[in-house]
Amino acid sequence: MAKEEKPLEYQKRIRDTKGVAQRLDLNYLSRPALLARLRRGLIWGSVAAAAILGLGTSRRAVMNGNVSAAHASIEDKCQSCHTIAFAKVPDKACETCHNVGVHHLNAVQPPPPCSQCHVEHEGSSHQLAKVASGNCATCHANNPKVKPATEFRPGKHPEFSTATMVDTRPIKLNHAIHMPSAPKKIRNIQLPMKCADCHTMDKPTTFEANCKSCHARELEFDVRHVLGPDAPPAPHTRDPQTIRAFIMAAYQGMPNSATLVRESEDYLFQRKCVYCHEGGAPQAVPNPTGITRKWFTRSEFEHKAHRAVKCEDCHDRARASTKTSDVLIPKMDKCLSCHGDSRAELDRCSVCHLYHKPNLEQPR
Repeated sequence: MAKEEKPLEYQKRIRDTKGVAQRLDLNYLSRPALLARLRRGLIWGSVAAAAILGLGTSRRAVMNGNVSAAHASIEDKCQSCHTIAFAKVPDKACETCHNVGVHHLNAVQPPPPCSQCHVEHEGSSHQLAKVASGNCATCHANNPKVKPATEFRPGKHPEFSTATMVDTRPIKLNHAIHMPSAPKKIRNIQLPMKCADCHTMDKPTTFEANCKSCHARELEFDVRHVLGPDAPPAPHTRDPQTIRAFIMAAYQGMPNSATLVRESEDYLFQRKCVYCHEGGAPQAVPNPTGITRKWFTRSEFEHKAHRAVKCEDCHDRARASTKTSDVLIPKMDKCLSCHGDSRAELDRCSVCHLYHKPNLEQPR
């Protein structure tokens, strides 16, 4: 008779460290999971597809933004400016086309790089000349060699007209005589005159264009009136030696010509020239295009933009000025009365100032 088999007794699993280690596959970390491999592949595949698509369609797909209108002609020639890949545009690349010299004799040396102030890829409507005022304040707030200016406000910007400013040009001009409070006539000239009678929008005032119509007699030299009513006037834009030669030629061949020349020279140089010129006839040839502007050569101002404003609204001291040395530039508060409400104008130095002068740019 067969032996009856009894079921095996259940034995509890021994949960010690050795037993657990024998049941685990310790190499599972070295085998990447399927999901992780798929995710990594999708990421790199998307990056590659985007790069291929961008390079295959247009360079603009990888650009920071459209270039300014000034650089529109080289928009597709990135290497014209970006001579070094993945680096800032070097100054030499800008100087290939632009050569305007230094900003100021006392400018910080070395000067900041061009790309620090002139930020490109801001759109076609962006003007590279209109830089952020923070770039200007970087030098003008901390450099003792230049005038401190951080904002267009009293105390933060130099005053325009000061008591120390004196016009030293040797020309006599009395505004009060030309603009008396009561109407009157001098030499059949009706006074008071208007500012526009002598001053033209953004053009220099010259003797030929603005003064000669009233002061032609100041060029007379024929004190004896021997040359007749059609005697030519003395040349105005010439030195004394040339004027003397002109007078001698006018009297050549006449009796007592030496006496006539001497009397005419005394009459012209001692009585006529001093009417307008301090110290008599100028020794150098005057500038035929007018007096060169000597005030604020680094500022930009257009009278045409202020045509709606009366001259005396800004130049309020002109009518009472009796001294040629007076500098009749208005003070800052005259500008702030109209421009003080615009925060954008107050904080943008480039509204009135340009770091470089375009007219000084040398041709390439």
